[in-house]
Amino acid sequence: MTAPDPFEGDVVSASDRLLAFELCGTLFALPIADVAEVTELDQLASVPTVHRKVGGVVNHHGDAVPIVYGDALFETDRPLYPRNRPLLILAKDPDDPHRYGVPVDRIWGLIDGPAATSHGTGPVAERRPLEGRMVSVLDPASLLERAMEVIGGSVAPETIDSTHGGMT
Repeated sequence: MTAPDPFEGDVVSASDRLLAFELCGTLFALPIADVAEVTELDQLASVPTVHRKVGGVVNHHGDAVPIVYGDALFETDRPLYPRNRPLLILAKDPDDPHRYGVPVDRIWGLIDGPAATSHGTGPVAERRPLEGRMVSVLDPASLLERAMEVIGGSVAPETIDSTHGGMT
């Protein structure tokens, strides 16, 4: 008699796996297929036109990748993130020109379950129970849209200084 193969059985595809993480005391999940990489938030550089409470940029494999703080995305009140936090690089692949990062408090791990599409105005598509808590399943397209809104909303409009002929 042979021992059962622990890898035999139902195979869960990447489209049915979610990466669960905690942010501002809330449990969230994203389709793993939309997470290009999990790394560490290290040296964050400021962007002159973006408020530092919203985010900045990091050097990610030689490219400047925009970072949007989760508290800005989900409108919570929280201090700036310290270094060495987990950083999700969100994109279909690591070379996607539309990739961006979201620092999180901690990674919970992979969970089984399908992705969900938001039908409302925010990135939370649905809520599901998970180990005695509720997990907010995010729609990656809506999350990207929200990130762009947050960055755009933090950019100060340019004003023209007519006495000096330039922008102030």
